[in-house]
Amino acid sequence: MSSASATPQLTWLQTDWPPHQIVSGPFQGQGTFDLLQQQLTAAMPQFQHRNKLVNLARLEQAFMQQEPALCSLGTLYSEQRAQSRLFSLPMAIGPALAVGYLAGKLNTHPAMQANGVDMQKLALDQKLRGAYQPNRLYPDSVKTLFGHPQTNLTSHTFTSEVNATALLAGNRVDYVVEYPERMQYYNQLLSQAATLEHRAIIGANTASVSYISCSKDETGQAAISALNQLLPLMWQQAEYQQAMQRWLDDSARQRLSTELALVQQQVLMQLKPRPHDTIDAGY
Repeated sequence: MSSASATPQLTWLQTDWPPHQIVSGPFQGQGTFDLLQQQLTAAMPQFQHRNKLVNLARLEQAFMQQEPALCSLGTLYSEQRAQSRLFSLPMAIGPALAVGYLAGKLNTHPAMQANGVDMQKLALDQKLRGAYQPNRLYPDSVKTLFGHPQTNLTSHTFTSEVNATALLAGNRVDYVVEYPERMQYYNQLLSQAATLEHRAIIGANTASVSYISCSKDETGQAAISALNQLLPLMWQQAEYQQAMQRWLDDSARQRLSTELALVQQQVLMQLKPRPHDTIDAGY
């Protein structure tokens, strides 16, 4: 068989991103994106599929350097990223970033407003310590605070070993800017689970829409074309939506029900993503 007629190979970049991608431990391969990828790649036999584990910084670099035949699930859309990669129709929806903390600890803080957390007041309080995951996109209400000379936010590369909930339980930080389902996953790994609370961030979305991104070469273009034909069919399947919500509790499922129906309708109509749907999704 000549190389011209060989089955093209796609490399799926994965990272330790529980509960979206789980690369070790008792729930290995059971992450939200893991389950969605299994269903999607099974329906794409025209490609050979292989997985490659990288960290978030390396994932971003691979696309910036225009390495060929790459795809990644759960990517946050931005115009800057769209310059170096292609984006599919919406792949999934989940809760957006929130502020997580030990129950009762910050309830009376002036940053805690009726409609969510005022990140300016929280992150500039010198009596507090906050943590966030580097190398992903954040809403402006959070991102503008990272370089502030008086910020209490420090970056931590959260993994199954660097447990974000353990930082709270051990009083190493007072709050974490993170997805609620990630915090709940980390909580399950502790010998004694902590009682957590989460508050929405003022100026950010309450739900996050995630996408599949692929490289701009011929194989990446073919993959996006195939995915855009496949995703409207997958969104109609109960198994796909169950995988999408694998790590959500009943409360989160109920809160997302309206947004999920709207995004599903959008996908079925094959509309392009609206800008306000895409400011804080994925990583």
